[in-house]
Amino acid sequence: MIRSQPVGPFCPSRNAPDREYMPYRGRRSLTCLILGVIVILMVSACAPADSPGASQPPQGTYPVESIFREFYNLLGGEKTLGYAISPLIEADNVKMQYTEAALLRFDPVAADAQKYSLSPLGADLHLVDPPLALPEQDGERIVDGYLIFEDFVPLYDTLQGARFAGKPLTQVRVDRQRGRIEQYFSQVGFYELLDDPSHAVHLLAYGAWKCDAYCSFAEPEAARVPPQSTYPEPFIGGLIRLGLDFTGQPLSGPYLAADGMLEQVYQNLVVYAPPDNLGHFGLRPIPEKVGYPPTAPVAKVNDDRLVFYPTADGLGHEVPKVFEDYITAHGGLEISGMPATEIFAQNGAYRQCFTNICLDYDPGAAAAQRIRPAAIGEDYLRKFPAAGQAQAATPEAAPGNVTLTAWPEHTLIRSDAGQVIHVRVTKAGSQAPVAGAALDMVIYTPDGGQIAHPLPPTDAQGQSSADVIPITAPNGSMILYQVCVLPAAGSKQCVRDSYVIWGNR
Repeated sequence: MIRSQPVGPFCPSRNAPDREYMPYRGRRSLTCLILGVIVILMVSACAPADSPGASQPPQGTYPVESIFREFYNLLGGEKTLGYAISPLIEADNVKMQYTEAALLRFDPVAADAQKYSLSPLGADLHLVDPPLALPEQDGERIVDGYLIFEDFVPLYDTLQGARFAGKPLTQVRVDRQRGRIEQYFSQVGFYELLDDPSHAVHLLAYGAWKCDAYCSFAEPEAARVPPQSTYPEPFIGGLIRLGLDFTGQPLSGPYLAADGMLEQVYQNLVVYAPPDNLGHFGLRPIPEKVGYPPTAPVAKVNDDRLVFYPTADGLGHEVPKVFEDYITAHGGLEISGMPATEIFAQNGAYRQCFTNICLDYDPGAAAAQRIRPAAIGEDYLRKFPAAGQAQAATPEAAPGNVTLTAWPEHTLIRSDAGQVIHVRVTKAGSQAPVAGAALDMVIYTPDGGQIAHPLPPTDAQGQSSADVIPITAPNGSMILYQVCVLPAAGSKQCVRDSYVIWGNR
């Protein structure tokens, strides 16, 4: 192999034909080598410490400890769990380290399959949606009454389901403030940005949230917890394709309607689906119910700005072309239904109602906002308040004239230890205690069973409590319970909360 030598004013080429250099070849070769090393060192000294494309770990990060490195990489490493954001923590012979998204845990005395785990940080959020009566169905993943958002399923499976993601705490939700779809589990949380065309799925910053007082890492805004107060949205997989501007905000949680359909009220519409086929959803025909009955059909008008929809006898309804374009872009007539009225003036705008929705045209608005659905879901909920009260109640949305709060004495508890559930009932306006309120409680066990558990009436301070028998379940099992105020204290209302079995040997 031929090795090239430096070429320059002091170093002739190895192939140079000029023989006057030959007697000095050895000496000059050494000189060239020394000069070459000097040049390399000078260039290295002048170069920036990092190449332009190199990235440095952000402030507040640490190397992943060697004891966790294989486990961390198994779960996806930095791409999934984020940076390590704390040094190694040791307590009672258990080793732990925070990452952005989780708390890595190693227990040397646990069973082999449980030595490495993620701590159930999600339980500390005190965030629980009630499970829904959802049977198994094609194309949907249902776990213990919780619909896992379809985009989250691959990462959920990568984390080996309940083993490392934990049990679901909530149904799928939409945090419109942060622009994300989200779902909370006991050990990690999932999110997807609404404006991300790649539909990339990430983990919420459970670790950064829990370690806030001890860690100096600043998590991305999009990944932050705790969440805003939002309703579960089990229909979001289909509704997201229509556009959130089309549906508006959810005004109620999902509830079982009189015809057995799962139903939910949104700002602009009411959506429903069979509980065993949430993908086959439709909209309720609410315009007529809120005061917009069908109008008489009219004769066709020859105007290129209008599209004629015939009904019978040569008559029909004229739809502005801009409305037809909007309908086509948001699911078509299958979603909106056929036109039911002619266009009419309404509060400074022009409105036309279809079977399931109404559209407004505001000529004074910005071009992108001139056409929008009318907020008739709000009218529907005002006219039929029982629809909103039929939902599975949560602490944020319980109806009635009292406020009910329930909480466990221990968020994490061993299987062989007894739990205590505390309850407080106050008047909704003044927050004065309600004495003598009748209560009942149901405990939902991990095997799908239910235990009816008595609670004494509230005392003079509006409080009550009950000892709950130990529930045998493996580490990480979430014990859901529901407490209700019976009608004697006002409208019956319920709240749900949970605790987690942890610390079993």
